[in-house]
Amino acid sequence: MTIKKSELNRIVLHQMRKIYYPEKAEYIDWMGFRITEENKPSYHHIEKKEDLKREEKNSDACIENGAYLGKKSHELLHRIEIHDKELYDSWNYVFLIINKMRCYPIEDVWKMVFALRERTEELFSKNPKELRKKKREVGHQKNEE
Repeated sequence: MTIKKSELNRIVLHQMRKIYYPEKAEYIDWMGFRITEENKPSYHHIEKKEDLKREEKNSDACIENGAYLGKKSHELLHRIEIHDKELYDSWNYVFLIINKMRCYPIEDVWKMVFALRERTEELFSKNPKELRKKKREVGHQKNEE
C-alpha cells in the first residue's frame, strides 16, 4: 500500500512536533512565526525531490529533510527562493542545524533565525508590492505575526 505524499508529510510533521516542541516550548515555527489555527504547520522539503539522488527519492519526506514551518512562513520561504537564492539557502542551512540538534532550538539558533528574518524583511522592504502578491500569482505570501 502506497501512502499519499500529503499523508506522509502529515505523519512526519507529527513526529517532528514530538521531537522539537516539548510541552513548555513556545509554539513558533523555524522562521520565528507563531503556529496558530490560521497558520497551521507545514512540511518544507529542505532538499527538493528532484535534487535528491535516485536512491533517496522515496524518502524525501523525512525528519532529516524537513523544516517545521507554518503555512504562511512556508509560502514566504518560497517567495524568498524566487528573489534571493542565497538567503533561501541560508534559511535551509539553519533548518539543517535544527535537525541535527534533534531538540527545541537553543538561543544561538534563534539568534540566527531572527538575523535571517531581518534580512528577509530588508529584501521585501525594497519592493513591498512583491511581498503582498497573492499566492496564485507567485505561490507565496508574507506571514503576519
